[in-house]
Amino acid sequence: MKMKKTISIILVILLVVCTTKVYAVKDSFHTTLTINHAQAKKGDTITVTIGLKDIAIESAEKGIGAYTAEIQFDSSVLEYVSVNGTDKWEAPLYQDGFITSNTKDAKVVNTAQSIATITFKVKESAKLGETSIALRNFSGSAAGPDILASSNGATKLTIIDNNSSNSINSINSINSSNSSNSKKDNLEDNKAQENSNIESDLSVLPKTGEEQNPMVMILYTLIGLSLIGVIGLVIEKN
Repeated sequence: MKMKKTISIILVILLVVCTTKVYAVKDSFHTTLTINHAQAKKGDTITVTIGLKDIAIESAEKGIGAYTAEIQFDSSVLEYVSVNGTDKWEAPLYQDGFITSNTKDAKVVNTAQSIATITFKVKESAKLGETSIALRNFSGSAAGPDILASSNGATKLTIIDNNSSNSINSINSINSSNSSNSKKDNLEDNKAQENSNIESDLSVLPKTGEEQNPMVMILYTLIGLSLIGVIGLVIEKN
Protein backbone atom coordinates (compact mmCIF):
# COMPACT_ATOMS: atom_id res chain seq x y z
CA MET A 1 0.00 0.00 0.00
CA LYS A 2 2.83 2.33 0.90
CA MET A 3 4.58 1.55 -2.43
CA LYS A 4 1.43 2.39 -4.41
CA LYS A 5 1.13 5.74 -2.58
CA THR A 6 4.78 6.55 -3.32
CA ILE A 7 4.33 5.67 -6.99
CA SER A 8 1.27 7.93 -7.19
CA ILE A 9 3.23 10.89 -5.75
CA ILE A 10 6.07 10.33 -8.25
CA LEU A 11 3.62 10.25 -11.16
CA VAL A 12 2.00 13.53 -10.04
CA ILE A 13 5.40 15.25 -9.79
CA LEU A 14 6.39 14.05 -13.26
CA LEU A 15 3.09 15.29 -14.70
CA VAL A 16 3.59 18.76 -13.19
CA VAL A 17 7.19 19.01 -14.45
CA CYS A 18 6.30 17.93 -17.98
CA THR A 19 3.40 20.35 -18.39
CA THR A 20 4.76 23.46 -16.66
CA LYS A 21 5.42 26.54 -18.85
CA VAL A 22 8.44 28.70 -18.08
CA TYR A 23 8.25 32.47 -18.51
CA ALA A 24 11.17 34.88 -18.62
CA VAL A 25 11.18 38.16 -16.73
CA LYS A 26 9.99 41.15 -18.72
CA ASP A 27 12.32 44.15 -18.53
CA SER A 28 11.39 47.44 -20.19
CA PHE A 29 11.76 51.21 -20.01
CA HIS A 30 11.12 54.25 -22.22
CA THR A 31 13.13 57.37 -23.02
CA THR A 32 12.01 60.95 -23.58
CA LEU A 33 13.53 63.90 -25.42
CA THR A 34 12.20 67.41 -24.79
CA ILE A 35 13.32 70.75 -26.19
CA ASN A 36 13.30 74.11 -24.44
CA HIS A 37 12.19 76.04 -27.56
CA ALA A 38 10.05 74.84 -30.47
CA GLN A 39 11.41 77.62 -32.72
CA ALA A 40 14.85 79.14 -33.12
CA LYS A 41 16.68 81.56 -35.41
CA LYS A 42 20.12 81.25 -36.93
CA GLY A 43 22.75 81.73 -34.23
CA ASP A 44 20.39 80.74 -31.40
CA THR A 45 21.19 77.97 -28.92
CA ILE A 46 18.67 75.34 -27.87
CA THR A 47 18.78 72.65 -25.21
CA VAL A 48 17.26 69.17 -25.29
CA THR A 49 16.72 67.11 -22.15
CA ILE A 50 17.02 63.31 -22.11
CA GLY A 51 14.81 61.46 -19.65
CA LEU A 52 13.80 57.99 -18.48
CA LYS A 53 10.25 56.87 -17.69
CA ASP A 54 8.13 53.75 -17.15
CA ILE A 55 11.07 51.75 -15.80
CA ALA A 56 9.97 48.16 -15.18
CA ILE A 57 13.08 46.05 -14.63
CA GLU A 58 13.02 42.91 -12.50
CA SER A 59 16.35 41.34 -13.47
CA ALA A 60 19.81 42.02 -12.03
CA GLU A 61 19.62 45.07 -9.72
CA LYS A 62 16.11 46.05 -10.86
CA GLY A 63 17.03 49.41 -12.35
CA ILE A 64 19.36 51.34 -14.66
CA GLY A 65 22.81 52.46 -13.56
CA ALA A 66 24.45 53.25 -16.91
CA TYR A 67 23.52 53.87 -20.53
CA THR A 68 24.77 54.39 -24.06
CA ALA A 69 22.84 56.01 -26.90
CA GLU A 70 23.10 57.84 -30.19
CA ILE A 71 21.74 61.36 -30.60
CA GLN A 72 20.75 62.00 -34.23
CA PHE A 73 20.45 65.49 -35.70
CA ASP A 74 21.06 67.30 -38.98
CA SER A 75 24.64 68.56 -38.79
CA SER A 76 23.96 71.03 -41.59
CA VAL A 77 21.41 72.74 -39.33
CA LEU A 78 22.69 72.22 -35.79
CA GLU A 79 26.13 72.31 -34.20
CA TYR A 80 26.91 70.43 -30.99
CA VAL A 81 27.97 72.77 -28.15
CA SER A 82 28.01 70.89 -24.83
CA VAL A 83 26.47 68.15 -22.72
CA ASN A 84 25.70 68.07 -18.99
CA GLY A 85 24.56 65.54 -16.42
CA THR A 86 22.05 65.94 -13.60
CA ASP A 87 22.18 65.70 -9.82
CA LYS A 88 22.16 61.88 -10.04
CA TRP A 89 23.97 61.31 -13.36
CA GLU A 90 27.51 62.10 -14.48
CA ALA A 91 27.99 64.37 -17.49
CA PRO A 92 27.94 62.03 -20.52
CA LEU A 93 30.97 61.44 -22.68
CA TYR A 94 30.14 62.70 -26.18
CA GLN A 95 31.83 61.62 -29.39
CA ASP A 96 30.47 61.92 -32.91
CA GLY A 97 26.85 61.81 -31.78
CA PHE A 98 27.28 58.94 -29.30
CA ILE A 99 26.88 59.45 -25.56
CA THR A 100 27.53 57.27 -22.51
CA SER A 101 27.17 57.89 -18.79
CA ASN A 102 26.47 56.34 -15.39
CA THR A 103 25.01 57.31 -12.02
CA LYS A 104 27.22 59.32 -9.67
CA ASP A 105 26.75 56.96 -6.72
CA ALA A 106 26.97 53.73 -8.78
CA LYS A 107 23.40 52.86 -7.76
CA VAL A 108 20.53 52.06 -10.11
CA VAL A 109 17.44 54.21 -10.65
CA ASN A 110 13.92 52.94 -11.24
CA THR A 111 11.82 56.12 -11.28
CA ALA A 112 11.14 58.67 -14.03
CA GLN A 113 13.82 61.37 -14.19
CA SER A 114 16.04 63.55 -16.37
CA ILE A 115 19.51 62.13 -16.99
CA ALA A 116 21.27 64.64 -19.30
CA THR A 117 20.96 67.87 -21.29
CA ILE A 118 22.58 68.61 -24.64
CA THR A 119 23.02 72.11 -26.05
CA PHE A 120 23.09 72.86 -29.78
CA LYS A 121 23.61 76.04 -31.81
CA VAL A 122 21.69 76.79 -34.98
CA LYS A 123 24.19 77.32 -37.79
CA GLU A 124 24.17 80.54 -39.78
CA SER A 125 23.95 78.44 -42.94
CA ALA A 126 20.97 76.42 -41.67
CA LYS A 127 17.99 76.02 -43.99
CA LEU A 128 14.70 77.40 -42.75
CA GLY A 129 12.02 74.91 -41.78
CA GLU A 130 11.61 71.89 -39.54
CA THR A 131 14.42 69.62 -38.35
CA SER A 132 14.40 66.55 -36.10
CA ILE A 133 16.45 65.51 -33.08
CA ALA A 134 16.11 61.90 -31.92
CA LEU A 135 17.59 59.21 -29.72
CA ARG A 136 18.55 55.91 -31.31
CA ASN A 137 19.69 52.55 -29.88
CA PHE A 138 19.37 53.69 -26.27
CA SER A 139 20.70 50.86 -24.10
CA GLY A 140 20.50 50.76 -20.30
CA SER A 141 22.34 48.37 -18.00
CA ALA A 142 22.95 47.46 -14.36
CA ALA A 143 24.96 44.34 -13.47
CA GLY A 144 23.21 42.31 -16.16
CA PRO A 145 22.50 42.13 -19.90
CA ASP A 146 22.00 45.46 -21.67
CA ILE A 147 18.35 46.37 -22.19
CA LEU A 148 17.23 48.32 -25.24
CA ALA A 149 14.66 51.05 -24.60
CA SER A 150 11.12 50.10 -25.59
CA SER A 151 10.83 53.50 -27.30
CA ASN A 152 13.35 56.19 -28.23
CA GLY A 153 12.53 59.84 -27.56
CA ALA A 154 12.39 62.38 -30.39
CA THR A 155 11.55 66.05 -30.85
CA LYS A 156 11.37 68.69 -33.60
CA LEU A 157 12.70 72.21 -34.00
CA THR A 158 11.57 74.83 -36.52
CA ILE A 159 14.20 77.25 -37.86
CA ILE A 160 12.60 80.63 -38.61
CA ASP A 161 13.78 83.69 -40.53
CA ASN A 162 15.83 86.11 -38.43
CA ASN A 163 14.13 89.07 -40.12
CA SER A 164 10.60 87.68 -40.02
CA SER A 165 8.12 89.70 -37.95
CA ASN A 166 5.43 87.06 -38.39
CA SER A 167 6.81 83.66 -37.44
CA ILE A 168 3.66 81.70 -38.35
CA ASN A 169 3.43 83.09 -41.88
CA SER A 170 7.15 82.53 -42.39
CA ILE A 171 6.88 78.91 -41.27
CA ASN A 172 3.88 78.25 -43.51
CA SER A 173 5.73 79.67 -46.50
CA ILE A 174 8.81 77.58 -45.74
CA ASN A 175 6.85 74.36 -45.29
CA SER A 176 4.96 74.92 -48.53
CA SER A 177 8.08 75.52 -50.60
CA ASN A 178 9.95 72.59 -49.03
CA SER A 179 7.13 70.01 -49.02
CA SER A 180 9.16 67.52 -51.04
CA ASN A 181 12.05 67.74 -48.55
CA SER A 182 9.64 67.19 -45.67
CA LYS A 183 8.31 64.01 -47.29
CA LYS A 184 11.84 62.75 -47.77
CA ASP A 185 12.66 63.46 -44.11
CA ASN A 186 9.56 61.58 -42.99
CA LEU A 187 10.52 58.54 -45.07
CA GLU A 188 14.02 58.57 -43.61
CA ASP A 189 12.63 58.87 -40.06
CA ASN A 190 10.27 55.94 -40.67
CA LYS A 191 13.09 53.83 -42.09
CA ALA A 192 15.31 54.64 -39.12
CA GLN A 193 12.51 53.65 -36.73
CA GLU A 194 11.96 50.36 -38.57
CA ASN A 195 15.69 49.58 -38.36
CA SER A 196 15.61 50.35 -34.64
CA ASN A 197 12.67 47.99 -34.15
CA ILE A 198 14.48 45.23 -36.06
CA GLU A 199 17.57 45.66 -33.91
CA SER A 200 15.40 45.43 -30.79
CA ASP A 201 13.85 42.19 -32.06
CA LEU A 202 17.26 40.69 -32.82
CA SER A 203 18.86 41.72 -29.53
CA VAL A 204 20.16 39.20 -27.05
CA LEU A 205 17.94 40.48 -24.28
CA PRO A 206 15.74 38.07 -22.32
CA LYS A 207 12.56 37.27 -24.29
CA THR A 208 9.26 37.90 -22.57
CA GLY A 209 6.52 35.31 -22.31
CA GLU A 210 8.70 32.60 -23.88
CA GLU A 211 7.38 29.07 -23.43
CA GLN A 212 9.56 26.08 -22.56
CA ASN A 213 11.36 24.50 -25.52
CA PRO A 214 9.11 21.80 -27.09
CA MET A 215 12.06 19.39 -27.30
CA VAL A 216 12.57 19.70 -23.54
CA MET A 217 8.88 18.94 -22.95
CA ILE A 218 9.11 15.85 -25.18
CA LEU A 219 12.20 14.69 -23.27
CA TYR A 220 10.39 15.11 -19.94
CA THR A 221 7.44 13.14 -21.28
CA LEU A 222 9.67 10.27 -22.49
CA ILE A 223 11.42 10.12 -19.12
CA GLY A 224 8.06 10.04 -17.38
CA LEU A 225 6.77 7.25 -19.58
CA SER A 226 9.96 5.24 -19.05
CA LEU A 227 9.67 5.58 -15.27
CA ILE A 228 6.02 4.56 -15.41
CA GLY A 229 7.00 1.42 -17.40
CA VAL A 230 9.72 0.50 -14.91
CA ILE A 231 7.37 1.05 -11.96
CA GLY A 232 4.72 -1.09 -13.67
CA LEU A 233 7.19 -3.98 -14.03
CA VAL A 234 8.16 -3.68 -10.35
CA ILE A 235 4.49 -3.85 -9.32
CA GLU A 236 3.88 -6.95 -11.46
CA LYS A 237 6.85 -8.79 -9.91
CA ASN A 238 5.61 -7.92 -6.41
